[in-house]
Amino acid sequence: MNEKLLVPAAEAARMLSMDRSTFWNKVKLKQLPQPVKIAGITRWRVSDLRGFVDVVSS
Repeated sequence: MNEKLLVPAAEAARMLSMDRSTFWNKVKLKQLPQPVKIAGITRWRVSDLRGFVDVVSS
């Protein structure tokens, strides 16, 4: 299994084709999937990001 399950903010923003400041603003406004925190590290589930793209693109 080579696919990443969790990605950092910079990679999540790239997946959604937006800059990091826009990404963080939309996360803060709860317009994007919320992150998970593991041992103080913030990451996004790739499945949540793909699900978001599926919903907004349909």
